[in-house]
Amino acid sequence: MNLTKNRTLFSLGMALILFAVATAAIFWARGFKPNLQKGTISRTGLIVASSIPTGAQVYLNDRLTSATDTNIAFLDPGSYKVRIQKDGYTVWEKQIAIKADLATEIKALLFPTAPQISPLTTTGAAGPTLSPDNSKIVYGVTGIRGGAYLLPMDNRIFPFRQDARLLSKNTANFDFSLAKFTWDPDSKQVIATFQDANGQTTANLTLDSDKTDQSATDVTASLNSLISTWKDTLLTRAQTQAVPFPQSVKDATAAAAQPSPSPSPSSTTNYLSTINYFPTGLILSPDEEKVLYKDKNSKYKVYNLKLKKEFTLPDFADFINISWFPNSNHLVIAQKNLISVIEQEGSNKMGIYSGKFEDGFVFAHPSGNRIIILTALTQQEGTPPNLYGINLK
Repeated sequence: MNLTKNRTLFSLGMALILFAVATAAIFWARGFKPNLQKGTISRTGLIVASSIPTGAQVYLNDRLTSATDTNIAFLDPGSYKVRIQKDGYTVWEKQIAIKADLATEIKALLFPTAPQISPLTTTGAAGPTLSPDNSKIVYGVTGIRGGAYLLPMDNRIFPFRQDARLLSKNTANFDFSLAKFTWDPDSKQVIATFQDANGQTTANLTLDSDKTDQSATDVTASLNSLISTWKDTLLTRAQTQAVPFPQSVKDATAAAAQPSPSPSPSSTTNYLSTINYFPTGLILSPDEEKVLYKDKNSKYKVYNLKLKKEFTLPDFADFINISWFPNSNHLVIAQKNLISVIEQEGSNKMGIYSGKFEDGFVFAHPSGNRIIILTALTQQEGTPPNLYGINLK
């Protein structure tokens, strides 16, 4: 009888101990911090910090606390200045609000402070034009051996060794280094437009981006109809992509605009100049969860669909253009002689390149491994600029 009673008490005791340990573990995991001196339990928060590249130092309020890809636990609620840095890379810094019982995630993207710059072309790249899907660049090369070339944005091991393909050779009548290129909405076809000394269009030659050494066809006679079809495709696609976003965002854009007037078939102007690849004024991020747009006050803004939050970007001196970085959390800013990357809310501006580049041609490779620019760098004066990759890894 006593043995049975002792067994029951022992089992009960063990169950209570296990329950107490489990409860303590749950509270510990949720960030409850006991203060044995005061006999109190404090509710705390947690930082989950990661970085690319890994192994960066994490400072809280200027004190070295940990390294990235580890958790920083038992932080009293409040505001902390968080700095993440690694030798040879830009510094990430932001004021972070820590809340009780919540984990705050930080993903810091750091860039080399002295990136390697590699040539993508060596024969010159006239009028380079990026396809709407960011997967190809078409450009012209002058001379007898020149023509219209296509550079695919493949994610290769050696990105500077990408092979450009000749789409069409120069002829006695058409030097593609003098052409202006326009892509179709599906990034499959490109039109090379030629003008005379008075700026009047003389020819519009179509090229298939999947073919090499092809004979171009002049579509000037049917260009008006072709442009109308392209515009309808672009508008329908943009309206479909914009459906999830609030009407207030759609109404706020400066460009959501009136459709461009249809060009007259008898006009001597370049019909293709009326094409707007973002007819709703919304530039979607690669993951389609955010939009970049300019409001009616000419302020650039970002709306985050997941957070249901809007950010107003700061003004930039000598501003040239802005575009999405492939991770959808950053933007590439081109200013005069300066290229930077900022976070979607406009913070953490990190300089990538300081120097000359041509025609505002700046964009991030789809892999995120480099920024592509058009520049002459150290070439002799008068030589055509080339495409270069600024390596970010």
